Amino acid sequence: MRFRKGEVILAPMASYTHSAFRRLCRRLGADRTYTELISAVGILRNGIPIKYAYFTDEERPIHVQIFGSNPEEIARASEIVARELKPDFIDINFGCSVPKVLRNKAAGYMLKCPPLMGEVVRETVEALKPYGIPVSAKIRLGFEEDQLEKIVEELQKGGVSLIAIHARTAKQGFSGKANWKRIKEAKKLSSVPIIGSGDVKNWRDIEAMFEETDCDGVMVGRAALSNPWIFKEFKEKRDLKIGLKERIDFILEELSMMTEYMSREKACAEIKSQIVQILKGVPNSRELKTYIVRAENCKELLKRLEEAKEKEKELLYT
Repeated sequence: MRFRKGEVILAPMASYTHSAFRRLCRRLGADRTYTELISAVGILRNGIPIKYAYFTDEERPIHVQIFGSNPEEIARASEIVARELKPDFIDINFGCSVPKVLRNKAAGYMLKCPPLMGEVVRETVEALKPYGIPVSAKIRLGFEEDQLEKIVEELQKGGVSLIAIHARTAKQGFSGKANWKRIKEAKKLSSVPIIGSGDVKNWRDIEAMFEETDCDGVMVGRAALSNPWIFKEFKEKRDLKIGLKERIDFILEELSMMTEYMSREKACAEIKSQIVQILKGVPNSRELKTYIVRAENCKELLKRLEEAKEKEKELLYT
């Protein structure tokens, strides 16, 4: 599926943006989704991990995101994914700055060498030609120093079709302020669509990023975890008041869908981090979150979620 200017996209976030959450965000207005990052080496050694790569047609257009440190390995892993899953894009992660990933000289570490990034894209584009699947890239401004112009130049020489830019360096992580001005400058020199990312906290920020940077799309990350309704808010240009019952229903629906690709008990354990996020801002949320996530098993978790939903105005804690 081709990219349409004006898209608002759910960012890939480890442990959160699996298939169920992506589907629910699409229903709320997200225009495009990305899988969590998947190791190229892991694919080559053990095959495609279902937990991270599973997706449904409802999530399309979808980018399966791959990371690594070696151009040939990334290209080979991408070809396996293209052949077996047929996603709309293969996305190469050049932005993750988690210490474990950096120690392996992968993802965000590659920002140190823009020509190598270009080589990764070039080999992956070549490997995917038989499948007709384009390559996108998710980047930051640089590793320690801002090298955005050089990075964009090398990616375009490699044949990239779409670039998502988190407007911080890898060393910054999520500290400091995202430099939206650099997104605007990248847009001026790029011949492919540019997606902006960084410091989008509400629907008004989405609108502001479009206006200030002239980017082709806006990527929403952490804000969507506590407020997946942000996509609907942007489309309708208004704040929505989401009550506790609706938040709990969201969790229950997500939990139900998660059992398609993991065990019920595993889903109940993993949903707890999402519960903590989505109950942010709810009255007495600290006590409520503690009460729910301390459930010892799936049956108890479901019981506590239903309890909370039914007693929205007079929550009882034990």
